[in-house]
Amino acid sequence: MYHIKDDKRSQRSAQLIVAGTMTCLAHKSLNDLTITDIVTRSMVGRATFYRLFDSVIDVLALACDQLFTKLGNREATDPESWLLANLQEFMNHDLLLETLVENHQLQLLYDAQHRQLAKLDFLKRHMAVSDDQADFFLADLTYLLVGTLATWINHQKRESAEELFLSLKTTLATLNAAIGD
Repeated sequence: MYHIKDDKRSQRSAQLIVAGTMTCLAHKSLNDLTITDIVTRSMVGRATFYRLFDSVIDVLALACDQLFTKLGNREATDPESWLLANLQEFMNHDLLLETLVENHQLQLLYDAQHRQLAKLDFLKRHMAVSDDQADFFLADLTYLLVGTLATWINHQKRESAEELFLSLKTTLATLNAAIGD
């Protein structure tokens, strides 16, 4: 778990650690990455790292939360344009996605995405379901998005954002046809 206070110094140190970690991951696998590598690259002290994070996985959890917070703050008028814009943004963070997929840490992505989706009022407005059913919808949508992104990584990132979007629409239409209204 990460423990970042609201003060500017903690926030700045956390940002440096996330950036340093991602730079290190461009050259080393997660299994080979050490705290020493991260603090050296981040230019923060080891004590600062451990004051803010319990482990390297916690740094990745923060990176996921930051990504989804950024995506959640986007202006959106409809779910389709929001989803396409988000897919494009995910593709810009492919190193994080690759690391999560390769190290079987997709739960970090799921947790961050689910927390953020639950906050999006425009999505809730477009769903004609009860609050209880909305919980299921958001969980299903989250797993669908995470699975799509993981598959994109496993496909060596061949598909465009538009192709991923079309794949999601096809999946939903196929499920709807198979299950019926």
